[in-house]
Amino acid sequence: MNKTALKIFFIFSLTAALMATFLLIVNFMSLGFIGSDDGGGSSKALANRIGERLENGDPEGAAALVPEDCWCLFIDGGGDALWSVNLPADVPTHYSLGDVARLTRWYLNDYPVYVRTIGEKLVIFGTPKNSVGKYDIIYSMNWFRHLPQRIAAVLLFNLALALALALIFGAGLYKRLRALMDGMENLKAQRDVRLPERGLFREIFGGLNSAAALISRKNAALAARDTARSNWVSAISHDIRTPLSVIVGASEELSADPALSPENQKKAGLITGQGLKIRKLVEDLNLISSLEYDMQPSQMAPVRICPLIRRTAAELVNSGAAEGFKLSLDLRFEEAEVMGDQDLLERAVFNLLNNCLVHNPGGCDIWISEGRQGGEAVVTIADNGRGAPTEALERLNEIPRSDHGLGLPMALKIVRAHGGEMEVRNDNGLKIKITLPTA
Repeated sequence: MNKTALKIFFIFSLTAALMATFLLIVNFMSLGFIGSDDGGGSSKALANRIGERLENGDPEGAAALVPEDCWCLFIDGGGDALWSVNLPADVPTHYSLGDVARLTRWYLNDYPVYVRTIGEKLVIFGTPKNSVGKYDIIYSMNWFRHLPQRIAAVLLFNLALALALALIFGAGLYKRLRALMDGMENLKAQRDVRLPERGLFREIFGGLNSAAALISRKNAALAARDTARSNWVSAISHDIRTPLSVIVGASEELSADPALSPENQKKAGLITGQGLKIRKLVEDLNLISSLEYDMQPSQMAPVRICPLIRRTAAELVNSGAAEGFKLSLDLRFEEAEVMGDQDLLERAVFNLLNNCLVHNPGGCDIWISEGRQGGEAVVTIADNGRGAPTEALERLNEIPRSDHGLGLPMALKIVRAHGGEMEVRNDNGLKIKITLPTA
Protein backbone atom coordinates (compact mmCIF):
# COMPACT_ATOMS: atom_id res chain seq x y z
CA MET A 1 0.00 0.00 0.00
CA ASN A 2 2.86 2.42 0.83
CA LYS A 3 4.31 1.81 -2.64
CA THR A 4 0.98 2.82 -4.17
CA ALA A 5 0.93 6.03 -2.13
CA LEU A 6 4.54 6.78 -3.11
CA LYS A 7 3.69 6.21 -6.79
CA ILE A 8 0.71 8.58 -6.58
CA PHE A 9 2.90 11.15 -4.84
CA PHE A 10 5.62 11.09 -7.51
CA ILE A 11 3.09 11.19 -10.37
CA PHE A 12 1.42 14.17 -8.73
CA SER A 13 4.73 15.96 -8.20
CA LEU A 14 6.00 15.33 -11.73
CA THR A 15 2.68 16.40 -13.23
CA ALA A 16 2.71 19.58 -11.18
CA ALA A 17 6.28 20.36 -12.33
CA LEU A 18 5.45 19.76 -15.99
CA MET A 19 2.35 21.91 -15.70
CA ALA A 20 4.37 24.70 -14.09
CA THR A 21 6.93 24.54 -16.91
CA PHE A 22 4.19 24.55 -19.52
CA LEU A 23 2.62 27.57 -17.88
CA LEU A 24 6.01 29.27 -17.91
CA ILE A 25 6.28 28.77 -21.67
CA VAL A 26 2.74 30.03 -22.15
CA ASN A 27 3.56 33.07 -20.03
CA PHE A 28 6.63 33.84 -22.18
CA MET A 29 4.49 33.59 -25.29
CA SER A 30 1.80 35.74 -23.71
CA LEU A 31 4.40 38.31 -22.72
CA GLY A 32 5.61 38.46 -26.29
CA PHE A 33 2.05 38.79 -27.54
CA ILE A 34 1.25 41.56 -25.09
CA GLY A 35 4.51 43.39 -25.87
CA SER A 36 3.86 43.26 -29.61
CA ASP A 37 1.47 46.23 -29.46
CA ASP A 38 4.00 49.04 -29.98
CA GLY A 39 2.68 52.32 -31.28
CA GLY A 40 6.13 53.07 -32.66
CA GLY A 41 5.79 50.38 -35.30
CA SER A 42 2.63 51.83 -36.77
CA SER A 43 3.99 55.40 -36.48
CA LYS A 44 7.16 54.42 -38.31
CA ALA A 45 5.10 52.85 -41.08
CA LEU A 46 3.04 56.02 -41.32
CA ALA A 47 6.24 58.10 -41.57
CA ASN A 48 7.35 55.88 -44.48
CA ARG A 49 4.06 56.37 -46.33
CA ILE A 50 4.25 60.13 -45.84
CA GLY A 51 7.83 60.09 -47.16
CA GLU A 52 6.70 58.14 -50.24
CA ARG A 53 4.04 60.79 -51.02
CA LEU A 54 6.56 63.60 -50.65
CA GLU A 55 9.07 61.73 -52.77
CA ASN A 56 6.41 61.38 -55.47
CA GLY A 57 5.67 65.12 -55.33
CA ASP A 58 2.31 64.83 -53.57
CA PRO A 59 2.51 67.11 -50.50
CA GLU A 60 -1.29 67.31 -50.25
CA GLY A 61 -1.58 63.54 -50.09
CA ALA A 62 1.18 63.48 -47.51
CA ALA A 63 -0.59 66.12 -45.41
CA ALA A 64 -3.81 64.07 -45.53
CA LEU A 65 -2.00 61.13 -43.89
CA VAL A 66 -0.94 63.13 -40.81
CA PRO A 67 -3.36 62.60 -37.85
CA GLU A 68 -4.67 65.64 -36.02
CA ASP A 69 -2.64 64.97 -32.84
CA CYS A 70 0.59 64.39 -34.79
CA TRP A 71 2.84 66.63 -36.86
CA CYS A 72 5.29 66.27 -39.74
CA LEU A 73 8.32 68.28 -40.93
CA PHE A 74 10.29 67.95 -44.18
CA ILE A 75 13.82 69.45 -44.14
CA ASP A 76 16.49 69.73 -46.81
CA GLY A 77 20.16 68.74 -46.64
CA GLY A 78 21.07 72.05 -44.96
CA GLY A 79 18.62 71.49 -42.12
CA ASP A 80 16.02 74.07 -43.24
CA ALA A 81 12.26 73.32 -43.28
CA LEU A 82 10.73 72.78 -46.74
CA TRP A 83 7.25 71.63 -45.65
CA SER A 84 5.34 71.02 -42.43
CA VAL A 85 1.92 69.99 -41.09
CA ASN A 86 0.56 70.71 -37.57
CA LEU A 87 4.03 71.83 -36.49
CA PRO A 88 4.04 72.73 -32.75
CA ALA A 89 5.40 76.11 -31.70
CA ASP A 90 8.25 74.58 -29.69
CA VAL A 91 9.61 72.60 -32.63
CA PRO A 92 12.36 74.51 -34.56
CA THR A 93 12.45 74.82 -38.34
CA HIS A 94 16.26 74.65 -38.69
CA TYR A 95 18.54 71.81 -37.54
CA SER A 96 22.21 71.24 -37.27
CA LEU A 97 23.96 67.97 -38.00
CA GLY A 98 24.06 67.16 -34.26
CA ASP A 99 20.34 67.89 -33.93
CA VAL A 100 19.60 65.48 -36.75
CA ALA A 101 21.81 62.80 -35.18
CA ARG A 102 19.95 63.08 -31.89
CA LEU A 103 16.39 63.21 -33.16
CA THR A 104 16.72 60.29 -35.56
CA ARG A 105 16.88 57.85 -32.60
CA TRP A 106 15.05 59.42 -29.75
CA TYR A 107 13.00 62.53 -29.17
CA LEU A 108 12.67 66.07 -30.42
CA ASN A 109 11.74 68.38 -27.54
CA ASP A 110 10.07 65.38 -25.78
CA TYR A 111 8.10 64.47 -28.90
CA PRO A 112 8.69 60.85 -29.99
CA VAL A 113 9.81 61.16 -33.63
CA TYR A 114 10.29 58.80 -36.61
CA VAL A 115 12.30 59.71 -39.67
CA ARG A 116 12.69 58.73 -43.29
CA THR A 117 15.40 59.90 -45.65
CA ILE A 118 14.68 61.00 -49.21
CA GLY A 119 18.06 61.54 -50.77
CA GLU A 120 19.73 64.23 -48.69
CA LYS A 121 16.35 65.36 -47.32
CA LEU A 122 14.70 64.09 -44.12
CA VAL A 123 11.06 63.48 -43.22
CA ILE A 124 10.40 63.91 -39.48
CA PHE A 125 7.08 62.51 -38.17
CA GLY A 126 6.25 63.45 -34.58
CA THR A 127 3.68 61.98 -32.17
CA PRO A 128 2.22 63.54 -29.00
CA LYS A 129 4.42 63.79 -25.95
CA ASN A 130 4.40 60.76 -23.61
CA SER A 131 2.62 58.61 -26.22
CA VAL A 132 5.56 56.25 -26.89
CA GLY A 133 8.45 55.07 -24.72
CA LYS A 134 11.83 54.45 -26.30
CA TYR A 135 14.63 52.44 -24.66
CA ASP A 136 18.11 51.63 -25.86
CA ILE A 137 18.41 47.79 -25.77
CA ILE A 138 21.45 46.35 -27.50
CA TYR A 139 22.40 42.65 -27.84
CA SER A 140 25.62 41.27 -29.27
CA MET A 141 25.54 38.61 -31.98
CA ASN A 142 27.23 36.26 -29.52
CA TRP A 143 24.14 36.65 -27.26
CA PHE A 144 21.90 35.62 -30.16
CA ARG A 145 24.14 32.63 -30.97
CA HIS A 146 23.77 31.33 -27.39
CA LEU A 147 20.06 32.18 -27.10
CA PRO A 148 18.83 28.52 -27.52
CA GLN A 149 21.15 27.34 -24.74
CA ARG A 150 20.00 30.20 -22.51
CA ILE A 151 16.34 29.34 -23.11
CA ALA A 152 17.01 25.64 -22.38
CA ALA A 153 18.85 26.54 -19.16
CA VAL A 154 15.98 28.77 -18.03
CA LEU A 155 13.44 26.03 -18.78
CA LEU A 156 15.49 23.39 -16.92
CA PHE A 157 15.91 25.69 -13.95
CA ASN A 158 12.19 26.36 -13.85
CA LEU A 159 11.44 22.62 -14.19
CA ALA A 160 13.77 21.85 -11.27
CA LEU A 161 12.29 24.67 -9.21
CA ALA A 162 8.73 23.57 -9.99
CA LEU A 163 9.60 19.94 -9.13
CA ALA A 164 11.19 21.01 -5.84
CA LEU A 165 8.13 23.07 -4.93
CA ALA A 166 5.83 20.20 -5.91
CA LEU A 167 7.83 17.79 -3.72
CA ILE A 168 7.69 20.19 -0.79
CA PHE A 169 3.97 20.80 -1.07
CA GLY A 170 3.29 17.17 -2.06
CA ALA A 171 4.92 15.75 1.06
CA GLY A 172 1.76 16.45 3.06
CA LEU A 173 -0.36 14.79 0.37
CA TYR A 174 1.91 11.73 0.41
CA LYS A 175 1.61 11.47 4.19
CA ARG A 176 -2.17 11.51 3.95
CA LEU A 177 -2.21 9.05 1.04
CA ARG A 178 -0.01 6.66 3.00
CA ALA A 179 -2.32 6.93 6.00
CA LEU A 180 -5.29 6.32 3.70
CA MET A 181 -3.69 3.20 2.19
CA ASP A 182 -2.75 1.86 5.63
CA GLY A 183 -6.28 2.49 6.85
CA MET A 184 -7.77 0.63 3.88
CA GLU A 185 -5.36 -2.29 4.45
CA ASN A 186 -6.31 -2.45 8.13
CA LEU A 187 -9.99 -2.24 7.24
CA LYS A 188 -9.57 -5.10 4.76
CA ALA A 189 -7.88 -7.18 7.46
CA GLN A 190 -10.59 -6.12 9.96
CA ARG A 191 -8.03 -4.46 12.21
CA ASP A 192 -8.56 -1.30 14.23
CA VAL A 193 -8.53 1.90 12.14
CA ARG A 194 -7.99 5.31 13.72
CA LEU A 195 -7.15 8.00 11.20
CA PRO A 196 -6.82 11.72 12.04
CA GLU A 197 -10.04 13.41 10.91
CA ARG A 198 -8.57 16.71 9.73
CA GLY A 199 -7.27 18.37 6.60
CA LEU A 200 -8.02 17.53 2.98
CA PHE A 201 -8.95 13.90 3.69
CA ARG A 202 -11.08 14.64 6.73
CA GLU A 203 -14.31 13.16 5.30
CA ILE A 204 -12.56 10.09 3.84
CA PHE A 205 -10.73 9.37 7.09
CA GLY A 206 -13.94 9.84 9.04
CA GLY A 207 -15.75 7.39 6.76
CA LEU A 208 -13.00 4.77 7.19
CA ASN A 209 -13.04 5.21 10.97
CA SER A 210 -16.82 4.81 11.05
CA ALA A 211 -16.70 1.75 8.79
CA ALA A 212 -14.00 0.13 10.94
CA ALA A 213 -15.96 0.82 14.13
CA LEU A 214 -19.13 -0.61 12.57
CA ILE A 215 -17.30 -3.77 11.41
CA SER A 216 -15.75 -4.16 14.86
CA ARG A 217 -19.16 -3.90 16.54
CA LYS A 218 -20.71 -6.37 14.11
CA ASN A 219 -17.85 -8.83 14.53
CA ALA A 220 -18.19 -8.61 18.29
CA ALA A 221 -21.94 -9.19 18.03
CA LEU A 222 -21.43 -12.16 15.68
CA ALA A 223 -18.79 -13.67 17.94
CA ALA A 224 -21.06 -13.29 20.95
CA ARG A 225 -23.95 -14.84 19.06
CA ASP A 226 -21.84 -17.74 17.78
CA THR A 227 -20.44 -18.36 21.25
CA ALA A 228 -23.93 -18.32 22.72
CA ARG A 229 -25.18 -20.74 20.07
CA SER A 230 -22.22 -23.07 20.56
CA ASN A 231 -22.71 -23.00 24.31
CA TRP A 232 -26.42 -23.61 23.87
CA VAL A 233 -25.79 -26.63 21.62
CA SER A 234 -23.27 -28.03 24.11
CA ALA A 235 -25.63 -27.50 27.04
CA ILE A 236 -28.61 -29.06 25.27
CA SER A 237 -26.47 -31.99 24.12
CA HIS A 238 -25.29 -32.59 27.68
CA ASP A 239 -28.81 -32.36 29.04
CA ILE A 240 -30.03 -34.87 26.45
CA ARG A 241 -27.14 -37.33 26.87
CA THR A 242 -27.61 -37.72 30.63
CA PRO A 243 -31.24 -38.98 30.63
CA LEU A 244 -30.61 -40.76 27.34
CA SER A 245 -27.85 -42.84 28.93
CA VAL A 246 -30.28 -43.87 31.67
CA ILE A 247 -32.92 -44.82 29.08
CA VAL A 248 -30.48 -46.84 26.96
CA GLY A 249 -29.00 -48.59 29.99
CA ALA A 250 -32.41 -49.48 31.37
CA SER A 251 -33.71 -50.70 28.02
CA GLU A 252 -30.64 -52.89 27.53
CA GLU A 253 -31.25 -54.50 30.94
CA LEU A 254 -34.91 -55.02 30.12
CA SER A 255 -34.14 -56.54 26.71
CA ALA A 256 -31.88 -59.07 28.49
CA ASP A 257 -34.32 -59.79 31.36
CA PRO A 258 -35.63 -63.39 30.98
CA ALA A 259 -38.62 -62.49 33.11
CA LEU A 260 -40.05 -60.43 30.25
CA SER A 261 -41.96 -61.96 27.43
CA PRO A 262 -40.23 -62.12 24.03
CA GLU A 263 -42.51 -59.37 22.76
CA ASN A 264 -41.57 -57.03 25.58
CA GLN A 265 -37.89 -57.88 25.18
CA LYS A 266 -38.21 -56.94 21.51
CA LYS A 267 -39.80 -53.61 22.46
CA ALA A 268 -37.01 -52.97 24.95
CA GLY A 269 -34.47 -53.73 22.20
CA LEU A 270 -36.28 -51.28 19.94
CA ILE A 271 -35.99 -48.62 22.64
CA THR A 272 -32.29 -49.34 22.91
CA GLY A 273 -31.77 -49.03 19.15
CA GLN A 274 -33.67 -45.75 18.89
CA GLY A 275 -31.85 -44.39 21.94
CA LEU A 276 -28.51 -45.16 20.31
CA LYS A 277 -29.67 -43.35 17.16
CA ILE A 278 -30.60 -40.32 19.24
CA ARG A 279 -27.20 -40.42 20.91
CA LYS A 280 -25.56 -40.57 17.47
CA LEU A 281 -27.62 -37.58 16.33
CA VAL A 282 -26.55 -35.59 19.39
CA GLU A 283 -22.92 -36.43 18.68
CA ASP A 284 -23.42 -35.40 15.06
CA LEU A 285 -24.97 -32.13 16.18
CA ASN A 286 -21.98 -31.34 18.38
CA LEU A 287 -19.57 -32.27 15.62
CA ILE A 288 -21.25 -30.26 12.89
CA SER A 289 -21.47 -27.28 15.26
CA SER A 290 -17.70 -27.37 15.77
CA LEU A 291 -16.97 -27.90 12.06
CA GLU A 292 -19.10 -24.87 11.19
CA TYR A 293 -16.43 -22.70 12.80
CA ASP A 294 -13.70 -24.32 10.66
CA MET A 295 -12.24 -26.30 13.57
CA GLN A 296 -9.51 -28.56 12.22
CA PRO A 297 -9.17 -32.27 13.07
CA SER A 298 -7.44 -32.56 16.43
CA GLN A 299 -5.74 -35.98 16.11
CA MET A 300 -3.85 -35.87 12.83
CA ALA A 301 -2.09 -39.10 11.86
CA PRO A 302 -1.68 -41.32 8.77
CA VAL A 303 -4.98 -43.13 8.16
CA ARG A 304 -5.32 -46.05 5.73
CA ILE A 305 -8.46 -45.62 3.72
CA CYS A 306 -9.28 -49.22 2.74
CA PRO A 307 -9.22 -50.74 6.26
CA LEU A 308 -11.27 -47.79 7.49
CA ILE A 309 -13.95 -48.42 4.83
CA ARG A 310 -14.06 -52.17 5.56
CA ARG A 311 -14.28 -51.59 9.31
CA THR A 312 -17.06 -49.01 8.99
CA ALA A 313 -19.06 -51.15 6.55
CA ALA A 314 -18.74 -54.20 8.83
CA GLU A 315 -19.89 -52.15 11.82
CA LEU A 316 -22.94 -51.00 9.90
CA VAL A 317 -23.84 -54.53 8.79
CA ASN A 318 -23.26 -56.00 12.24
CA SER A 319 -25.42 -53.31 13.86
CA GLY A 320 -28.42 -55.03 12.34
CA ALA A 321 -29.06 -53.63 8.89
CA ALA A 322 -32.52 -54.62 7.70
CA GLU A 323 -33.02 -57.19 5.02
CA GLY A 324 -33.17 -55.98 1.45
CA PHE A 325 -29.79 -54.24 1.51
CA LYS A 326 -26.80 -55.53 -0.42
CA LEU A 327 -23.33 -54.07 0.14
CA SER A 328 -20.48 -54.49 -2.41
CA LEU A 329 -16.86 -53.36 -1.99
CA ASP A 330 -14.29 -52.68 -4.73
CA LEU A 331 -11.11 -51.34 -3.09
CA ARG A 332 -8.12 -51.09 -5.45
CA PHE A 333 -5.76 -48.49 -3.94
CA GLU A 334 -4.85 -50.53 -0.86
CA GLU A 335 -1.79 -48.45 0.12
CA ALA A 336 -3.75 -45.20 0.13
CA GLU A 337 -3.10 -43.14 3.28
CA VAL A 338 -4.31 -39.69 4.23
CA MET A 339 -3.29 -37.39 7.07
CA GLY A 340 -6.35 -36.93 9.23
CA ASP A 341 -8.44 -37.72 12.26
CA GLN A 342 -9.47 -41.39 12.04
CA ASP A 343 -12.58 -40.98 14.18
CA LEU A 344 -13.84 -38.09 12.06
CA LEU A 345 -13.19 -39.92 8.79
CA GLU A 346 -14.98 -43.03 10.11
CA ARG A 347 -17.88 -40.84 11.14
CA ALA A 348 -18.06 -39.37 7.62
CA VAL A 349 -18.10 -42.80 5.94
CA PHE A 350 -20.58 -44.16 8.50
CA ASN A 351 -22.94 -41.23 7.99
CA LEU A 352 -22.87 -41.67 4.21
CA LEU A 353 -23.59 -45.40 4.43
CA ASN A 354 -26.20 -44.93 7.12
CA ASN A 355 -27.83 -42.29 4.90
CA CYS A 356 -28.36 -44.99 2.25
CA LEU A 357 -30.06 -47.26 4.82
CA VAL A 358 -32.20 -44.67 6.57
CA HIS A 359 -33.64 -43.08 3.42
CA ASN A 360 -34.31 -46.34 1.59
CA PRO A 361 -36.49 -48.32 4.02
CA GLY A 362 -37.46 -50.76 1.27
CA GLY A 363 -33.84 -51.79 0.75
CA CYS A 364 -31.31 -51.07 -2.02
CA ASP A 365 -27.94 -52.09 -3.39
CA ILE A 366 -24.92 -50.13 -2.13
CA TRP A 367 -21.57 -50.04 -3.93
CA ILE A 368 -18.35 -48.72 -2.40
CA SER A 369 -15.34 -48.32 -4.66
CA GLU A 370 -11.92 -46.82 -3.98
CA GLY A 371 -9.05 -45.97 -6.34
CA ARG A 372 -6.33 -43.52 -7.31
CA GLN A 373 -6.59 -40.29 -9.29
CA GLY A 374 -3.26 -38.50 -9.53
CA GLY A 375 -2.10 -37.80 -5.99
CA GLU A 376 -5.56 -38.29 -4.51
CA ALA A 377 -7.58 -41.18 -3.20
CA VAL A 378 -11.09 -41.35 -4.67
CA VAL A 379 -13.91 -43.04 -2.75
CA THR A 380 -17.28 -43.52 -4.44
CA ILE A 381 -20.44 -44.54 -2.59
CA ALA A 382 -23.52 -45.21 -4.73
CA ASP A 383 -26.91 -46.82 -4.30
CA ASN A 384 -29.92 -47.51 -6.50
CA GLY A 385 -32.40 -46.09 -4.02
CA ARG A 386 -34.66 -43.07 -4.23
CA GLY A 387 -31.87 -40.48 -3.97
CA ALA A 388 -31.99 -37.19 -2.07
CA PRO A 389 -34.23 -34.13 -2.42
CA THR A 390 -32.82 -31.46 -4.75
CA GLU A 391 -33.08 -28.84 -1.99
CA ALA A 392 -30.92 -30.95 0.32
CA LEU A 393 -28.22 -31.31 -2.38
CA GLU A 394 -28.23 -27.57 -3.12
CA ARG A 395 -27.75 -26.70 0.56
CA LEU A 396 -25.13 -29.20 1.67
CA ASN A 397 -23.14 -26.38 3.31
CA GLU A 398 -25.96 -25.60 5.70
CA ILE A 399 -27.56 -27.40 8.60
CA PRO A 400 -30.58 -28.95 6.89
CA ARG A 401 -34.01 -27.52 7.41
CA SER A 402 -35.67 -30.58 5.86
CA ASP A 403 -36.11 -34.09 7.20
CA HIS A 404 -33.10 -35.44 5.29
CA GLY A 405 -30.85 -35.29 8.36
CA LEU A 406 -27.31 -34.17 9.21
CA GLY A 407 -25.42 -37.03 7.54
CA LEU A 408 -24.53 -35.42 4.21
CA PRO A 409 -23.71 -31.89 5.52
CA MET A 410 -21.55 -33.28 8.32
CA ALA A 411 -19.68 -35.64 5.98
CA LEU A 412 -19.00 -32.71 3.61
CA LYS A 413 -17.56 -30.58 6.42
CA ILE A 414 -15.35 -33.44 7.64
CA VAL A 415 -14.01 -34.09 4.13
CA ARG A 416 -13.26 -30.40 3.55
CA ALA A 417 -11.60 -30.14 6.97
CA HIS A 418 -9.17 -32.80 5.65
CA GLY A 419 -8.43 -30.82 2.44
CA GLY A 420 -10.71 -32.90 0.24
CA GLU A 421 -13.93 -32.41 -1.71
CA MET A 422 -17.24 -34.25 -1.95
CA GLU A 423 -19.67 -34.32 -4.87
CA VAL A 424 -23.23 -35.56 -4.38
CA ARG A 425 -25.78 -36.06 -7.14
CA ASN A 426 -28.85 -38.10 -8.03
CA ASP A 427 -28.20 -40.63 -10.79
CA ASN A 428 -30.54 -43.64 -10.62
CA GLY A 429 -30.05 -43.35 -6.88
CA LEU A 430 -27.59 -41.34 -4.83
CA LYS A 431 -23.95 -41.11 -5.98
CA ILE A 432 -21.27 -39.63 -3.74
CA LYS A 433 -17.67 -39.02 -4.86
CA ILE A 434 -15.01 -38.15 -2.25
CA THR A 435 -11.47 -37.05 -3.15
CA LEU A 436 -8.82 -36.87 -0.42
CA PRO A 437 -5.14 -35.88 -0.81
CA THR A 438 -2.90 -38.80 0.04
CA ALA A 439 -0.18 -38.51 2.64
